[in-house]
Amino acid sequence: MDNFFIAYRDPLFGVIILFAIVFVISFSNYWWGVFKSKEEKQSIDKFVKKFEIVTDENEYKKLLEDASIPLESLALLAHAYGKGGDYEKAINIYLVTLKRVKGKDEKQYLLSTLGKTYFKAGFLRRSSEVFLESLHLHPRNEESLKYLTVAYEQLQEYTKAEEVLDSLEELGAKVGVQRAYLKALSTIKDSRLKEGEKVEKLLELSATAPFLKRKLFEFMLENGIKIEQNFFETLPFRGMMDLLWYVDFRVYDILTCKDPLVQQIAMARGLTPYVEPKSEALFALDVLGKLHSVGYTNASISFEYLCFECKHVFPIHFYRCPHCQSIDTVTIQTNLIKADHEENISFL
Repeated sequence: MDNFFIAYRDPLFGVIILFAIVFVISFSNYWWGVFKSKEEKQSIDKFVKKFEIVTDENEYKKLLEDASIPLESLALLAHAYGKGGDYEKAINIYLVTLKRVKGKDEKQYLLSTLGKTYFKAGFLRRSSEVFLESLHLHPRNEESLKYLTVAYEQLQEYTKAEEVLDSLEELGAKVGVQRAYLKALSTIKDSRLKEGEKVEKLLELSATAPFLKRKLFEFMLENGIKIEQNFFETLPFRGMMDLLWYVDFRVYDILTCKDPLVQQIAMARGLTPYVEPKSEALFALDVLGKLHSVGYTNASISFEYLCFECKHVFPIHFYRCPHCQSIDTVTIQTNLIKADHEENISFL
């Protein structure tokens, strides 16, 4: 016993015990830290999984088919996806919502909205099928009829489009301009007609729809048809400034025209000396004409196309607004820009 107490009082024994205690504490602390770190990681993964984007299509559909999600929330979510341009998800949500909805009015509304989403996504055939299904539920739905007309028009099924216009007309809608536009497109695409016959038909249509004279002018330019002066003088120049700006004098010499706007365009292009206009001139054309008169040629003009119905602006001309689908609502706007003298060389 005395020997034990002598060994216990040995300083070397105390050092060994101290290192043993330190080792046990360090070892325990290390593995406790590993355990807590793993537990914390699992907790974070579980939390993040609640907000994780579902990539599996089946899991995505199961999530949408959850009966606890209100139909109003699904419709709002689909609308948000559609606004953001994610049409695929918007369409999936609308399709799932259609399975759950029971009311006739709600189903008709969803079908109409789904048809517009397919239309915006570029699926014209599917869009037309959905609109037809919507019309089975509510034949007097003017919005579905309007979009169905446009879908058939873009599919170049002009006969069907005119049949839909008949239905719109029976509902009291004014379809004269749309009918003339469809007939013009149908005439241009009709391979059975000769060029001369197409020109005659387009002239007849433009008598009641003057904006179609621009369409006729474009058709004549594309096909190399000679433009007579008596026809040129009748054109709606305010709606054709962009074409007159780029028209080659070998195709038609605009200097022979006495219309004030055409003369302003000629002066702005530097084709004729600048003369102070007698009436109010367009700002960009007038400034450009004055710049040419003092020898400054580093300026030019660009065009923007405003729909006066929906107020959207587009970089290219349209007969039917790409946004609101209205016809003959374009207003040409001019902007002064720095001239680009670089020549584009086509490899075709």
